[in-house]
Amino acid sequence: MRPSQPKQAAVDVDIILEPDMTSGQLVELGQAAERLGIRALWMSNYFAHWDPFVALVPVALATRRLRLGALALSPFEMHPLKIANAVLSLNELSGGRAEVSIGAGEGNLDAMALGKPAKIVGAVREAVEIVIGAARGRLQQDGYRGEHFQVTYPCAYGWLKAPPPRVYLGAYRHQMMRAGARVADGVFIGCTPLEILEPAIAAIREGLARREQAGGDFVINSFWAWHLKQDRAAGYRESRRELAWRARKLDPELIGLCLDPQDVQRVRAHWQDFVNAWFDRSGDIRGVPDRITSTLCEAFTSTGGLEDIDREIERFRRFGRAGQTTIALRLHDDPMDALEIIGRHVVPALR
Repeated sequence: MRPSQPKQAAVDVDIILEPDMTSGQLVELGQAAERLGIRALWMSNYFAHWDPFVALVPVALATRRLRLGALALSPFEMHPLKIANAVLSLNELSGGRAEVSIGAGEGNLDAMALGKPAKIVGAVREAVEIVIGAARGRLQQDGYRGEHFQVTYPCAYGWLKAPPPRVYLGAYRHQMMRAGARVADGVFIGCTPLEILEPAIAAIREGLARREQAGGDFVINSFWAWHLKQDRAAGYRESRRELAWRARKLDPELIGLCLDPQDVQRVRAHWQDFVNAWFDRSGDIRGVPDRITSTLCEAFTSTGGLEDIDREIERFRRFGRAGQTTIALRLHDDPMDALEIIGRHVVPALR
């Protein structure tokens, strides 16, 4: 008899949407996502856009199972207690289906000319502890006394009825991942390809081993851009347009995983051309050959046409075998079309 093969670990599928949609569009997408078996719908927290918590309220009222998340909230733009109030309000309205990812923050801080403390990991960890503490009754006696953040009054939250929301720590680096695994309900890792996923999972497991309280159903989620379309060429155009924000903003260390040193240097020399291709919405990256941009698209996103879907499903299965529990697919143009493709092909394959 052949030895039985180990069962493939199931991988849940989330979607992340642009934060500029109307309430009607969000409700339509949320109801479709629930019907298609999507675990959670996430709204991005950008400057000069819809507030993610407010935007998700109509979706909460129009759905029953779909989880609803906001990412990423920085404690350097919004005090952790106010983050707690926002996510707990959404959680009550949705009957316990809210989630939030808390991280160091990038674009919003730049837009508001806000800084970060020297001990970023410690500050983000404290923020997560405050939000979780608010949800689980740990602030009702003495508040919270941290090195970076304080809650000086007792906060009883006697109005809470729903099960607590899930609170993630958003992380790019291993030190932050370990911190999240020690204190959060999950870790949200950003755009992490297979070549560096296993060390990331190892760092998370190291943190889990040092938890003071059991991790329960700990979630390892990650942002991953989705650019598979009916029209393969359109998928590559959309993917190239967004490349300026991929691979931790085209970090030489990361893009060196798939490009030779000369091509890495060329990409860095044309950084502004990548940015321009996003702002003019063309996807035309001047001075960089298509062979380079296509390689980046394929290494750090899901890009192509329906003929490429099996390749991407296998990528996500490998994520699951490495220990990742969830994949959050970032949708761009024509999100309903993308959602239908994901719901028909990806969700059933990963169950």
